[in-house]
Amino acid sequence: MKRMYREIEVTVQAISFEDDHIQKLRTDKGAKQAILYKRFCSEAAVGDIVIVNVTATDLQLGTGGWDIVVSHRHKALHWKAENEGHIMKARYTPCQHSVQTIESQESDFHALFQKSFSLAGLPVFLAELHSMIPLAFSLLKVKYPKKRLCVIIDDQASLPLFISDQLREIKKTHTLITITVGQAFGGDYEAITVASALQFAYNVLEVDCLLISVGPGVVGSGSYYGFAGMIQAHWSHIVSALQGRPIWIPRISFIDKRSRHFGLSHHTLTTLCEFTFKPASIPFPFMDQEKLKIIKAQLVEREPYASDHHIYFSSVRVDEWVEEALKASPLPIQSMGKTFAEDPHFFCAVAEALRFGLES
Repeated sequence: MKRMYREIEVTVQAISFEDDHIQKLRTDKGAKQAILYKRFCSEAAVGDIVIVNVTATDLQLGTGGWDIVVSHRHKALHWKAENEGHIMKARYTPCQHSVQTIESQESDFHALFQKSFSLAGLPVFLAELHSMIPLAFSLLKVKYPKKRLCVIIDDQASLPLFISDQLREIKKTHTLITITVGQAFGGDYEAITVASALQFAYNVLEVDCLLISVGPGVVGSGSYYGFAGMIQAHWSHIVSALQGRPIWIPRISFIDKRSRHFGLSHHTLTTLCEFTFKPASIPFPFMDQEKLKIIKAQLVEREPYASDHHIYFSSVRVDEWVEEALKASPLPIQSMGKTFAEDPHFFCAVAEALRFGLES
């Protein structure tokens, strides 16, 4: 089995962005741009030599074309947070670090997790792709401005949430709450499991809207089961077990040239129809009869389903709502490099799921 890992030394030529969590560096070699996570590496200055991991950029895969800073050539790092925790994230890697999770013994919320709870029918939206998060946020702000959104970030894609430009910009509004679970880290709160995160969001944060998703950089392999979106079945089962309403945001495209993603993506079809054993809801946006026929045929091909899912085809148009939300977004929103004008059904699917969950 072939494996690859490569580091190189680079010189910092400029710092293009910096906040409390990251630096974006311009460098003289490799991809000539690198992300430095301050949680793991001392800050760099122009002229400093840093070691970067160039594996993904060498392979032209992932990370958005950025090398990742591994260490500073001449500076060691030590930091200590006010609220010390003992739960390790990025375990058994050079980046392992301790956090205080909401469930841990030293947490002020520890007692909450000594008993079970119920979501009492609350809709919980399941979003396979990270790009669905900023879109959902903007859609809510336009049509349901009083709704408070909490996003639970699982660890099937990027582990550090700091890498998301979209969420970094949204966080400036102080109206989005994030919980990173499993090995993912960097949210407003840290949790060990999705179930605990749901319990905390429902009982402590008392938010109006819950969405489960991942960070940037999902994995796919062009195979039947080898993709990160398989985790959606797990999310759906957790929500069902907690007496919530799992509402899937279908991944739809009528311009994707890959047959497995044309119409209703197999990332939705396979996971929902074959691996989800408790009923879930999947609302589809308004579309013309030709496209509707394609979607229905794809669903029929997967019958019988693993469970009796609730499938809805909307007659309500959400195009104008999406357009208004995109105008209100602090950053342009695309998915797989496509805009709303190019791939409208992907965007409308997010809007229809929210409308269905919040109004039905």
